[in-house]
Amino acid sequence: MKNRRILHSIIKLSLLCLTVGAHAQTVVVTKADTTKQRHNYPLFNGVMVGVNIADPILRAFGQEYGGYEGVVEVNLHNRFFPEISFGIGSAKHTSERDFHYEGKPAFFGRIGMNYNFRYNSDVPNYLIVGLRYGFSSYRADITNLSYNNGYWDSSGPYNLPDQKFNSHWLEIGAGIRVKVFKKLYMGWMLYFKPLLKEGNTKFANPWYIPGYGANGKGFGFNYTIYYKIP
Repeated sequence: MKNRRILHSIIKLSLLCLTVGAHAQTVVVTKADTTKQRHNYPLFNGVMVGVNIADPILRAFGQEYGGYEGVVEVNLHNRFFPEISFGIGSAKHTSERDFHYEGKPAFFGRIGMNYNFRYNSDVPNYLIVGLRYGFSSYRADITNLSYNNGYWDSSGPYNLPDQKFNSHWLEIGAGIRVKVFKKLYMGWMLYFKPLLKEGNTKFANPWYIPGYGANGKGFGFNYTIYYKIP
């Protein structure tokens, strides 16, 4: 053949039997051009709006907490992706010790930056690392707690209604994203989530933090569907 053709492999992503076929594209390199081709993407390379579908799916399979989340992301030079995300989370949990935790629906938000290592690629697939700051202010009812007072020789249940918490955390993540059809993309990210402020009250700790997950977990996962504008 006169020209060498590079066929990019099809990447498959899956979560709970969901699979994504990646868009394959052929890049032609002439004999005269032996250097790596560089692609000059514009400063503003579009906006992506997305919906995280991981939590709704996991809640449908019995997870006791979760939320609904949207994200808006700006593509700069196909390399830097500043983003903001927001959503509502809630929880209902009964522990092995029989106390009941009900986290009321509450707002959470994140702001951060993603970096695409495949910024010089002609193929619309992304290898991403990111850093985000998350925060939430929320309330919870903690009921059916038990106590045992040895001095008075008494015991029984008690309740902590309407406990107010404020939590902050960081998210350090990595993942991939692929184009599946025209302006439609799908991708996943894994996150390490160190807590900056747990948000304890005088009487209780939060079992669930909207946007963060179950307290003490420290890790998170999302699977997001994106639509690119324009």
